[in-house]
Amino acid sequence: MTVTSERIAGGLVLRVLLPLAAGFFLSSFFRSLNAVLSPYLIADLDLSARSLGLLTAVYFFTSAVFQAPLGLLMDRYGPRRVQSTLLAVAAVGTVMFALGHDTWVLVAGRAIMGIGAAGALMTSFQAVVLWFPRSRWPVLNGWVMAAGGLGALTASLPAALLLHVTTWRGLLLIAAAVSVGLCVAVLAIVPEHEESRPHGIGEQLRSLGRIYRDRLFWRLAPVAMTISASNLAFSGLWSGPWLKDVGGFGPDGIAVSLLFLTTFTTAGYVGTGAIASWLGRRGVRLTWVIGSAILASMLLQLPLLLPSTAGRWVVMFAIGAFNGASALSYPVLNAHFPASLSGRVSTALNFCFFVGGFLIQYAIGVIISLFPQTAPGTYPASAYQTAFGAMILIEFLSWLWFLIPAQPPISAGPAAAPET
Repeated sequence: MTVTSERIAGGLVLRVLLPLAAGFFLSSFFRSLNAVLSPYLIADLDLSARSLGLLTAVYFFTSAVFQAPLGLLMDRYGPRRVQSTLLAVAAVGTVMFALGHDTWVLVAGRAIMGIGAAGALMTSFQAVVLWFPRSRWPVLNGWVMAAGGLGALTASLPAALLLHVTTWRGLLLIAAAVSVGLCVAVLAIVPEHEESRPHGIGEQLRSLGRIYRDRLFWRLAPVAMTISASNLAFSGLWSGPWLKDVGGFGPDGIAVSLLFLTTFTTAGYVGTGAIASWLGRRGVRLTWVIGSAILASMLLQLPLLLPSTAGRWVVMFAIGAFNGASALSYPVLNAHFPASLSGRVSTALNFCFFVGGFLIQYAIGVIISLFPQTAPGTYPASAYQTAFGAMILIEFLSWLWFLIPAQPPISAGPAAAPET
């Protein structure tokens, strides 16, 4: 790359990627915050594990439902206009959540937050495809995911420290103000891309059907979904109750553990993208990197089956450091399909992520609730062993499915690239 092209790329990172990645930072903050807020929510609203799981998981449900229209909107209007609008929606939902006193009002606010945050990662990935060369996609996607990791990190110990000077409601109102500020920044800084947009909704829907009929998509989607969903469920909620009930940790101790978990996650996103690019230059396929990383992650999660939190650092390293492997599915599929479908391809896969996040997070709460409480709001170690064992089993089954090779592309047309 010449000096001039390096300067152009650097300018694009600042003007395009940085403002959009900041939106994913905020989205991940919202997603992960309930792990720190859970003791306060339980105390204020007298929530059961099932209710807490629903209150947190509805964020993923509405984000999943919105993925199909999101992809159509992204390919028609581009990342700038879509993401700025959604940031405003997120602000509305956050204010509603912060001011609500009835459980169902908080659920509705959290649901609106999920819609508002639904496009943060996808618009960033679409910007990478539209503005940057294919060889840089894994690395730049890793940077975007690292921004999300920093958002989750901010939702751990820093958020817990803020809760010493403000209430959980005040913290959410601050986050809503940040969302409004980012909305203005995206509109002011991110340029429009000249990529032609589809003119008919019928053509867009037919292209979406091509994606969902593709064998490579269905080879990647289940394993990427379960690994990512397990990370979302553990880091975004159930690590907090697990550390409290099984390990006896208080709010500050939980926050410190989550800080390390999100640090591993952030480093994992950057490291996975860099390692995948390095291996790619030496002829190693991204699918091989994905499969190997997921196998390592599953093996290192086995301490979750112990009746204590003695292996928590191994688990947190596994769930954090190897979660970046699921993000490698995006460059694989974006190289497999034409660039004009980038928004729909990414949101189709993201739909699976959010559905998995909702199902696994809520299912863990349901399983834990089957066990009798040992004290108000406290469940036995066996409840978490059973729930996490089911989570690892689902990961293993999806990994076995992933090992079946995909057939050559049958629906992406001549513009499709070979499997990466």
